[in-house]
Amino acid sequence: MATALTEGLRELGDKAARFAQREVAPRKDLDALQVVPMEIWHKMGEQGLLGVGLPVSYHGGGQGYPGVAVAGEALVAWGHNLGLGLSWLIHQVVARFLVLGFGNPGQREAFLPGMARGELTGSIAVSEPGTGAHPKFMKTRALARDGGYVLNGEKAYLTNGPMADLFVVVAVTREGGDRRGFSAFLVPRDAPGLEVTGPMELGFLRPSPHGGLRLRDCYVPASAVLGEQHAAYEEMVKPFRGVEDALMMGPIAGALSRRLALFLTLVREGESRLEDPAAEDLGLYQGLIHCLRVLAYEGAAMLEDTGRHPEFLSLLTASRFLYKRGGSVWERLMQSGAVEECVELDRLSRDIDRLTGIGENVARYKRIKIGRELLARGKYHDKISQP
Repeated sequence: MATALTEGLRELGDKAARFAQREVAPRKDLDALQVVPMEIWHKMGEQGLLGVGLPVSYHGGGQGYPGVAVAGEALVAWGHNLGLGLSWLIHQVVARFLVLGFGNPGQREAFLPGMARGELTGSIAVSEPGTGAHPKFMKTRALARDGGYVLNGEKAYLTNGPMADLFVVVAVTREGGDRRGFSAFLVPRDAPGLEVTGPMELGFLRPSPHGGLRLRDCYVPASAVLGEQHAAYEEMVKPFRGVEDALMMGPIAGALSRRLALFLTLVREGESRLEDPAAEDLGLYQGLIHCLRVLAYEGAAMLEDTGRHPEFLSLLTASRFLYKRGGSVWERLMQSGAVEECVELDRLSRDIDRLTGIGENVARYKRIKIGRELLARGKYHDKISQP
């Protein structure tokens, strides 16, 4: 089972916790910043925390997706900042899932060591202003020219965009027929015709920066194509959300753990007496955190295993149920009057609510789809079971 952590993963979690206690938690200014401080980011690279999921051959930690889940939880639990955890995680997924997963040997050698060392920061550019990431409405295009491609369009809502050195840009490369074709391109920040915009003022999940791109006759060589041409949406964009959701459970579990620890500290300092209903909610809240941790580790193990796991989608669905249930329990705890108002508690709660609410509409449609498929399957079994 994924919860049977190896000694190496336990050591990684301890290392990430020590780093977060030393370098992140003391920074009380993070919630006022719009971009991750580069001194923290570079120290993460020096400590091997930006490439935990990458193979050792690319200067990574060799711990795969389970390492990302374990380190992400520790960084947020002991660093007390979910925004930094979000930027860290997106960098991990771009490196591990996209560049390692779809890159050719030359692309891997060119980018992965720098990403592991903190010299290159990654971001994925799919969403566009006003239309999001819906394939029917995406306008950014890449046209073949002079042995390469020219990209034109605009991207928005890029996590890490303002600080990124490498963008995975998804663009239309084929029109007509039943389905449009999309390709992904590895585009460096200094590519001619590429303009980085932002950071956007979101008011939450600081200091994770979000911004956009403008591509005006941005030329990239043919070697910039990542993965199979015309297949990027099906092979990269659609699975990306599931990978991100699964691995984000680690940092979210860390944030919930920190929130609980801070709550308990405030109760003890205030010498408040908890009534039995509130004490019961505390026990339930701790149980929800532990369940989410199990899901986080198991989901990461499923991602690492290339076999088919029909439980994976249900695991993601269950995690969202735990987020909602945990939110209800937390509201009751805060209404118990056991603690006074606290800036850090308010910030953590705001960031947790924002992050766990992302993609909820898409998740709802997936749950409906699962339910309808179950009903259809039931009718089929009813028919064949009749005498």
